[in-house]
Amino acid sequence: MTEKDISKLDAPTHYKKRKTVVDEYLNIIYKMLRDKIKPEIIMAYVVKNGYNGNLQTLETYIKSLAKNNFGIRLYKNWAHDFSYPDDVTIIRRNELFRYITTKNPKTKKSAVVAQNFEIIKQRYADIATLQEAYDDFYDILMGSVPDKLDSFINKYKKTVIQGFIDGILNDIIPVKNAISYDESNGFVEGNNNKFKLIKRILYGRANLDTLFKKCYFAFKVNSKSFQLSNLM
Repeated sequence: MTEKDISKLDAPTHYKKRKTVVDEYLNIIYKMLRDKIKPEIIMAYVVKNGYNGNLQTLETYIKSLAKNNFGIRLYKNWAHDFSYPDDVTIIRRNELFRYITTKNPKTKKSAVVAQNFEIIKQRYADIATLQEAYDDFYDILMGSVPDKLDSFINKYKKTVIQGFIDGILNDIIPVKNAISYDESNGFVEGNNNKFKLIKRILYGRANLDTLFKKCYFAFKVNSKSFQLSNLM
């Protein structure tokens, strides 16, 4: 090396620090942690004030600042742990769909959904469409006029149930046959589903003899002729 190259080694190298989207919020995060504000509230505040970066990165920065500066150790998924206020009514999608699709009068419907259903329909037009479409399809399926299915398809294509309409069009003949004829494979498919469920419960750790006994017990336990000794 020449003396010129050696002299360059003495000069400090200034590396350009890579900035992140979180950098401009670090001071806010630090001050809020110092004021003992909950980390999940800090994260919500930062997002509300314009943060548009990766949420996982923001979560990691808050967790590191809390641990390194204030000795606060945050558990896993701390940012997603929340509870609704007491005056908020929670209605989940599966509860809403169960309410719409329940037709058996003996089946008890959710009183909470029933109380708020009209409000939900006014707020979300797709829910009203879903209810109307399900009622129409149920009446057609339980009826005996398969040609009504064509009107149903024309009425609800290009709506929120377009995927369901596409499925009907792919199997239009079997669907119309299900409407035209009283015969159904529901009994066979139901038992087949039960057999598969029992098989999965065994986790592949049993032989054919054990599988037979499990199935025999499941299907015969309510029979008057059933005897437990037959499984011994």
